[in-house]
Amino acid sequence: MQTSSKKFVVDIWSDFVCPWCWVAKRRFEKALDRFDEKDAVQINIRAYRLAANHTPEPMIAALKRKLGNADTAEAMMNTVIKYGNDAGLDYRFASMQFGDTSDAHVLVKAVQESAVKKLLVEALYEQSTTHGKSLFDRSSLEAIAREVGVSEESIQLAWSSVELRVEMEEDEHFAAQLGSGVPMFVFNNEFALSGAQPEAVFLEALNKMQAKLQVKEEDFAGQVCGIDGCKI
Repeated sequence: MQTSSKKFVVDIWSDFVCPWCWVAKRRFEKALDRFDEKDAVQINIRAYRLAANHTPEPMIAALKRKLGNADTAEAMMNTVIKYGNDAGLDYRFASMQFGDTSDAHVLVKAVQESAVKKLLVEALYEQSTTHGKSLFDRSSLEAIAREVGVSEESIQLAWSSVELRVEMEEDEHFAAQLGSGVPMFVFNNEFALSGAQPEAVFLEALNKMQAKLQVKEEDFAGQVCGIDGCKI
């Protein structure tokens, strides 16, 4: 896991074609806004592909296949739409697509400016979920990226860098070790929370992260040092 100069680190694994991930993202963001030390939190966006090497297809068809029947898929979509609306998000499954999001993840990794990266992540969700834009065509991804201020250098880096694709795969391997799907949130590399949890649950996790760090700091403050070193 990468290091940070900030006090807290939250690593988030998600996929842009995961129906619940946008809802989870918004709920976490609202919880973070209520967190006392929100400015001390670094957010790391991690890659996870639900459909690696999968040819793009309509989302509704993919859900029917994965969930086994049309009724179950319809119930799931209605639930996501409801919770999406509650969070101010507009889900339009009829125009959504499901497939391999490698290029989208690598494009995010190519952006170094945290503010621009944040805008790009949100735009990828909104443009694909609400407006039916493709995440599998590079010209479509480039248009989305330019709209939020991603530089041409970052775009070209995304398409040419082998290292960024390796980093994407490393993200997935680490997530597999944790044994959970997406969305998944890891707090200070100590404990994880999976799923589109309620805002209150995310806030509780942030406070738990803060409390754990405080205990560690108090333990260090209680150390006694002598000529042979330090001990508690």
